[in-house]
Amino acid sequence: MIATSLLVAVGLFSAATVTLMSYSTAYAQSYGSSFKGNTTGAVVSEQGDKGKAGVNMSSSASYKSSYPKEKADDRRPFTVQSENHLYKPGDEVKIEGSIATSLMDQLGTGAITVKLNVTDNKGNVTAQKDAVADTDGQFSTNLTLPENAEQGSYKISAMIDISADLLGTLQADVKSKLETSARFEVVSSNAFAVNAEGKNFEVEIASNSTVSAFEFRQQEKKVTFHVEGQTGTEGVTEITIPKALLNGEIMVSIDGKVIPPESSDVVTIADTEEGMTLEINYHHSEHTVEVSGTNVVPEFPVSMVMMAAAIVSVIATVSLVSKRRGSVI
Repeated sequence: MIATSLLVAVGLFSAATVTLMSYSTAYAQSYGSSFKGNTTGAVVSEQGDKGKAGVNMSSSASYKSSYPKEKADDRRPFTVQSENHLYKPGDEVKIEGSIATSLMDQLGTGAITVKLNVTDNKGNVTAQKDAVADTDGQFSTNLTLPENAEQGSYKISAMIDISADLLGTLQADVKSKLETSARFEVVSSNAFAVNAEGKNFEVEIASNSTVSAFEFRQQEKKVTFHVEGQTGTEGVTEITIPKALLNGEIMVSIDGKVIPPESSDVVTIADTEEGMTLEINYHHSEHTVEVSGTNVVPEFPVSMVMMAAAIVSVIATVSLVSKRRGSVI
């Protein structure tokens, strides 16, 4: 009986060992690669307690996948905006806008062309584009920023193109509605290095704020950093976090206040198998930003560890009983 129990225990232990080794191999294969990027900044994570069962590589941020489109109306009859609020040199910028039906009726023309002029923070012309509005007054176009694009605030100037003859017939209040503008930021990203569970990761951040005090807190399952800028201006930060480092349900907090999903202050601009990119908006002064998840760098599931411990305990008990009986005999 004792021999049989011992054989069963050994068999279970071997199976558990193989399972754990297989899991370890899968762990190494799945998370062996790190992100490529700049090498500015470095942070080593805390080594937290191991306590979550299973590994979940999926991330779900309930934030919107895009900013709301500004629809033209009688109050604002001509709108223009960029798809995102922040871009990096070399990025493709989508520009879109709309013309109110009431303004289109006042112009009384067929196809309406919108002339777009994009200038950098020094006033240099970066791009000039024409976009034709459809019958609903919607228009859009794309442009690609140069790889050496000047960093800073860019202005989109939009003007409805009409003939000089028609312009001469329009009332002053109508003429004032033919132009509008919007802005977006161009900033290069910095890569902050994180070492967790013996693996190297990079969190990329691009911001028109001064970013400092970056930290990955493994026990708390979050990334934190400070942003600071001139009071009264608008701040925006883009952060890309590898899912192999932090995943699950993603939530953003500013100064301890959770940004609700329905808010447009946080937008998920990219969500791939490798990572998630968020764009975070705020009014400048000084803030602490936290991005938290429900899972961090994967660890062995608790259930597997408990199973191995239980089997070892059975083996030890059987061995002890066997020795005692042997000594009695």
